[in-house]
Amino acid sequence: MAETINIVRLLAAGMAKSKTPAVRHLRYEVTNSSQVNTETSHYVDIARDLAAINRRMMPQGRIYSIKRITVVSRNTIPSPGQQAGFISVSAAPPSWSVINAAKHGRTLFEKMKKKAMETVEMQDGRYADFKIRALHAGATSPTFLVPLDNGGNALQLGTWEYSQFVSPDGTTGADYYTCHLLGPHSGSAGAYASVGLVESYGNTRSTVSLDVPNSIQDSDDPLANLLDDGTVTDEILQDATNWNDDPPYDVNEYGGAAGNMPRPLVMQHGTLGADGRVSMGGFDAVHGLLEFEVSSPIADDVYSIVVELKEGSYKGIAAEAL
Repeated sequence: MAETINIVRLLAAGMAKSKTPAVRHLRYEVTNSSQVNTETSHYVDIARDLAAINRRMMPQGRIYSIKRITVVSRNTIPSPGQQAGFISVSAAPPSWSVINAAKHGRTLFEKMKKKAMETVEMQDGRYADFKIRALHAGATSPTFLVPLDNGGNALQLGTWEYSQFVSPDGTTGADYYTCHLLGPHSGSAGAYASVGLVESYGNTRSTVSLDVPNSIQDSDDPLANLLDDGTVTDEILQDATNWNDDPPYDVNEYGGAAGNMPRPLVMQHGTLGADGRVSMGGFDAVHGLLEFEVSSPIADDVYSIVVELKEGSYKGIAAEAL
């Protein structure tokens, strides 16, 4: 009997799915402004860096789960009375409109390529993937930070080309442009540099109508007033007609569009303590795009930032598909 139980245990252990090994820690360095207490922005593409460090494709089109972020200043705060350094990390809000806008952009990009390839015998690139160039319209072509090891040596990157749309709209030739998640379009018809996906999604999607009353034809109908013990039924029906007809959100401007919070949301922020460090909690990052905003009371202060991804079932990383 005991031998049978051991065999069952061995079979179960062999059948159990082993964890996929993955590097989940990415270290970056940012240099603060040479002007003290002046905020500067720095950008990270999590998918690109995970793909390079793990030597496997990690598509951008997922929601990457950050477990924690730790920050250490190379120069600790020298005196108790000095202002502390500051850091915030931002990402696109994981709302249905932002996620649908990203999915809509990917669908159109793939349709564009498929149509062009219909008349030829060729296949798309092995590592082809819809890659959003920027997080917001304030920096449509950002320089992304590169991960470093403990000795300050940079990760060697492979090819990571951001998706480019090609359109004849407004021009006799071709208009080439990339895309960003949040904020207004950059450029104009025939000369776009980058297109805002949430802005485009809101512009091309039908929406609800305002001031449509939830009304009946006659509030004085005898049966409508059957239970009227006084003179209040008409007033209650009038309130039901006039109130709460409009939605609790802006009808025309989606969150993340040009006129409604066009920058990413702050997911975590903190100040560096007397020991020159701070630890921040986790959050989800749509398409793995991050923005760090930093300032320091010390000119050219260098912050070492470690981003730890959650362990998960997608190639060892917690990264839910859009």
